[in-house]
Amino acid sequence: MGMITPHAKSGAGPSVWLISRIDQASILAQHLANQKRLLRWDSFWRHNGTGLVRPASRNVGSALSDIPGRHLLPDLLGKAAQRLRLPAHNLYSDIPLSMLAALRPPDARILHGQGNYSLPAMRRAKARNMITISDVTGQLAETRHHQLAGEYETHGLRYREISTLLARRRSTEARYADAVFAPSEAVADGLNRAGIAEEKIYLVPFLSQHCQALSRQNRPSRDDTVIRFLYVGNLSLAKGTAHLLAAWKNIRHQFRMRVELTLIGALRPCAKALLSSLPDGVRWLGPLPHDQVAKHLLAADIFTFPSLTEGSSLATMEAMAAGCAVITTFDAGSPVINHQSGLIIPPRDQDALVTAAKALITHPVMRRNIAQTARNQIARNIEHAYGTRVDQAYETILSRHG
Repeated sequence: MGMITPHAKSGAGPSVWLISRIDQASILAQHLANQKRLLRWDSFWRHNGTGLVRPASRNVGSALSDIPGRHLLPDLLGKAAQRLRLPAHNLYSDIPLSMLAALRPPDARILHGQGNYSLPAMRRAKARNMITISDVTGQLAETRHHQLAGEYETHGLRYREISTLLARRRSTEARYADAVFAPSEAVADGLNRAGIAEEKIYLVPFLSQHCQALSRQNRPSRDDTVIRFLYVGNLSLAKGTAHLLAAWKNIRHQFRMRVELTLIGALRPCAKALLSSLPDGVRWLGPLPHDQVAKHLLAADIFTFPSLTEGSSLATMEAMAAGCAVITTFDAGSPVINHQSGLIIPPRDQDALVTAAKALITHPVMRRNIAQTARNQIARNIEHAYGTRVDQAYETILSRHG
């Protein structure tokens, strides 16, 4: 589709007010802070390794922990709702964060907001003549429903958003903002089909923060001839787990002991029946810390990610960085270039998955070439850093809006 490609930036960049989750924006926040352009970062709690509340995943160092805007209350409310098993527990963290974020707008040129956290702040920002950007990290609800409703019906279930209110807010943010960032062509296409004008959509891909380390590590030497398949992600209907396991039975039947499949990730309730009896040659390890996931990625030959809906699959990027040959779908939102850095198949197409797997198993030279091309592609993307891509988009947006 004809989404906008940002042009090169020149001179000093604009000041920014950022509203986001920590894990998805720490790279950008660091980039902006290094240039002294991040005036405020409204987020959940973050820290520098000191204090009473200091979860390891929220340690962002002193430079970022000292930026105004870290909030503990939304975290506490969200955790309490989760422990009480309240429905749509995200409501209890996301809504308070959005309200707190809007209380103290800084004198910034751009408000860059993510997820369900930015609508009240966007209204105040527009009143102050700021440029507003909605960073859409996944498909909007109407697109997700189109992608998933049929799959759920096949399994006797009804697809529902975790929270209709949050889904509505997310869609409203995208429509209200001056510009919308999409992390992948899949999301950009979904935004356009949901009625977001093409001229508002900016394709700004990001990378997993683990890609650089994975791309520099050597893959272990092996004596065995087994082809190791790997899947990393939640096990759910949305991730295509049913189709992966169904296709695997065919793959295992054809290649017997020459192939094995490892699943890593948490099991979602909708997929419990699928894992009640695993097919031959499959092992499920549950969720693992990332250092262990990295070892499996570096040891795997083929990474399969047949997701039915995604924003931009970090797991697939990490698999490419680790030197795996990837089989995925367009709807998984990965940077794979079909037949060059991986194989792209239609979602829900078990026969296509079997065919792709068979091609990679029986043509080892092709498999190795695809894996190396993927690794090289991620290395090039690392050189053109995410912060630089965002700056180019900022420059283009400012040139359009004055």
